[in-house]
Order: sequence, then C-alpha cells, then structure tokens
Amino acid sequence: MGLFLTLLYILTAYLGPQTIFGPIAEYHIEIIIALLAMIASLPSLQESGVFSLPQAYALIGMCVAVFISFVLNGLTGLAPNALLDFLPNSFTFFFIVLNCKKKRHLQMVILVLLFASLFTIYRGYSALQSGNYLSPYLVGQGNDEGSAIYRLRGLSFISDPNDFSQLIVSLIPCLFFFWRPKSLPRNIILVLVPTGLLLFGMYLTHSRGAIVAFLAVVILAARRKVGTVPSIIIAGVLFAITTAVGWSGGREISVEAGAGRMEAWAVGLDLIKAHPLFGVGFQRFGEYFFITAHNSIVVCAAELGMFGLFFWVMFVIPTIRDAVTASKPVKSKEQEVKEEEEKTPFERALAARAAAEPGMLHLKSTVAVAEPAAGSLTDLSKAKTAANPYFMDMEEDTPLPEEEIRRITRLQTISLAGYLVAGWFLSRAYVMTLFIYGGMVQVMYQMALNQGYAPPRITIPRIMRLSAMAAVGLIIVVYIMLRLQHLMPG
Repeated sequence: MGLFLTLLYILTAYLGPQTIFGPIAEYHIEIIIALLAMIASLPSLQESGVFSLPQAYALIGMCVAVFISFVLNGLTGLAPNALLDFLPNSFTFFFIVLNCKKKRHLQMVILVLLFASLFTIYRGYSALQSGNYLSPYLVGQGNDEGSAIYRLRGLSFISDPNDFSQLIVSLIPCLFFFWRPKSLPRNIILVLVPTGLLLFGMYLTHSRGAIVAFLAVVILAARRKVGTVPSIIIAGVLFAITTAVGWSGGREISVEAGAGRMEAWAVGLDLIKAHPLFGVGFQRFGEYFFITAHNSIVVCAAELGMFGLFFWVMFVIPTIRDAVTASKPVKSKEQEVKEEEEKTPFERALAARAAAEPGMLHLKSTVAVAEPAAGSLTDLSKAKTAANPYFMDMEEDTPLPEEEIRRITRLQTISLAGYLVAGWFLSRAYVMTLFIYGGMVQVMYQMALNQGYAPPRITIPRIMRLSAMAAVGLIIVVYIMLRLQHLMPG
C-alpha cells in the first residue's frame, strides 16, 4: 500500500490535483494522499536505516533553512506556509527509500514519471494542433526574429517549459532500466518509442538549457562505448542538427543571449552579500529581479543563504558519490593483477596500511558474509542470470546480479548529470524530481551494499566538511564566470 500511495502522490504532484481529481481537488487531496503514504510507510521505517543517510539530515536542515529565511527577515507569519510549500517535495525522498526495495519498484516510479510526461506532451501538442493557444499547457513568447512562439509546459511545478524539459532530459536515461538484450519488441515498446516521444516533447519546449543538458547526457552515455573524443564529436553533430531544425524556436544560443541570465546571477550574488547566512526568503528571488536567477546554486544561496546552500549541497554530494561508486564497472582478475603490478612501493605500503584499519576490516567481513554458500539461492540466481541477465524483472525475491546493479546505477548517474547540468541554467533547486532521483540512488546503493558490491557510505562528518567546501566553491565558480563574461568584448 505504501508503494501504491507513493506512486499516486508522485503522479498527483506532476499532473496537478485538479487534473486527476477534478472538483474535489479543492479539498487538498494531495495532502491526504501524503498523510496516508506516510502512515503506510511507517512499518518500513525501523529497518530502512533512512536516518543513517546524510540526505535525511540534509533535508531536515533545508526545512530549518526555509523557516529561518522568513523569520529572520521579519516575515514570521509567512514561514509556516513556506515550509508547507517545501515539505511535499522533500517527502518523496523518504517515500522512495521506505517503499522501493527492488528494481521493479524503481521501474514503477519511472513509468509514473513517463506517463505524466507523455500526458503533458499530448495535451500540449493537441492544443498546438487545434490552435488553442490559451491552453495552460502552452505559454507564448517572442523570439529573436520578432515573431511569437508557443512553448510546451506542464502544470504544477513543471509549469515552466525549462522545468518540464529538465524532467524530460533526466528521464530519458532512466527508460533504459527497461532495456533487455536480444529483446527487440520489448525494447522498441518500452524504451525506443517513449524516448522518441520525449525528445519530441523536449523539442516543443524550445528550451536552450535542455539542449546543453541533453548533449551532456549523450557524451556521458556514449563515452563508455566509443570513447570521450568520439562522444564529443557525436554531441557536436547533434548540436548542429538541433540548430538546423530550430530547436530553440528562433532564439539565439550564444553568450549575448545569456546576458540577461548573467545579470540575474549578478543580482543573486548581491543578495548573497547582503544576506549571506540565511538569505532573503524561500522563493522570494522574484521580488528582487524581474526574472528568476536561472541557476539552482544562485537561487538557493540567495533565498536560503549559505546555511541553506550547505544543506542542499549536503543532499547532492552523497547522492552523486553513491551513484558513481555503485556504477563503477566490475574489474576482472586480470585487471586487478595488472593494477597491482603497476603500483609503486609507496602505493603498496599505503594500501597495506589501509587494509589494516578497522573500517576496512569491517568492510572485508561484510563482503565475506555476503559470499553465498554452495547450492544457495544466489548460486541458482547466477546460473539463471547466465542464461538471461535480466530475468530478475519477474523474480523479485532473487537478488539482482552485480553487473545489472551497476548498469542501472550508471543510468541513474547519467540521469542525475542531465538534471544538474540543466539545473545550472534553471532555478529549480528544491523540486520533487531531485528528491525522487536521490531516493532512487539510495535504493540502488542499498542493493549493492546488501550483496557486498559497494563500500560503506561516507560518514556524515566527512560529508559535512565536503559540503561546506563545495558550497563556497560553487559560489566562487559563479563569481568567476561573471567576471569572465564582463571581460568579454560587448
């Protein structure tokens, strides 16, 4: 029941309560669903270990930051409403971690996001075809040629074309969770056709940031197969194609075209200087500039201060680290021997010292416990996997093989990269999509941990140190980019 309510909650959030429930949406059905999902998730709380995750404390810290950002700006009366705006998004991380235990559960989450995206694309395209330009799924805008264009968008928090395109570009890699070797009909129906429809929908958003994010996804996805340089060449060809077909809707993709966004970044940095610790208030950037910051880092630091940015980074860093760690390809015995032979005496001494540390001994014992006994269910699983690597879609009680865990985590890593690259040009630091992906990464990492395929998570004190340094570093990067832009000839 917890999983069903989680999926219903996500679907309601992306399509909007009015779309699903009609007139009864005024009774705040989404809140009722969230409460029911919370109650149904409680039985899994104790065994989940969710409060050992740094992301859980990061979300709690962000809640505190949202509340304080209003209180310290003399807007205490608005603080509870601001908190209620943020909490529904953050809940999804906990719901995913508590209720998704298997690959099949993650596939259900992806299907919900896919349905919401395809429904939105259908409604927006239908409105375009019928000339219904007043549809809530379209927004009009002028381009550089002085003519009007209509951009596809969703409802709720994807009501901006750029936000909807960010969802699409990060969802495409997740569709390959359904990929199965030597199963062409399945791959066409569940992967290739939906991917084509999502790309068409992304084109209808005419989002320039989505182009950049999609090219980043292509480079990361292709480099493992063809190498870095060829993947960059492929991305360049795709960029030329998007330019030729008018992907941006007649809006220029250049440094000059981004001048307005750079100006918004400058305003954001000024706000950070004026309110460095706790910001100007959650979702209040628009009160200080006519457009949003168009950068998740800038908007988070400006609205919640460095205090809030610290906790945002504290959510993102362990998520990226766990995704990358669990997605590393399996090394063969020959590779391990070769790497050992290439080590210097100093590196061997360091490795020997690390092996003697208690934490490493604990890891070794954990891996040893995870080794299956002869004739066990895991042995049977490996035998079946040799015949069909992805039969686990149907046999939920059988652990996923290592290479499949690594494959889907690698896909999620690419998805996160697409989301964050798009986020560098957008101001959606706290939307539900990020927290859904964060929860999915933890589910996959837990699978790897349970079978001894991954090292222990980074400790919370270390994450806090890294987050503090990264938060400051990101602001410095934004400042340097602004300075470089100002030095360029106008």
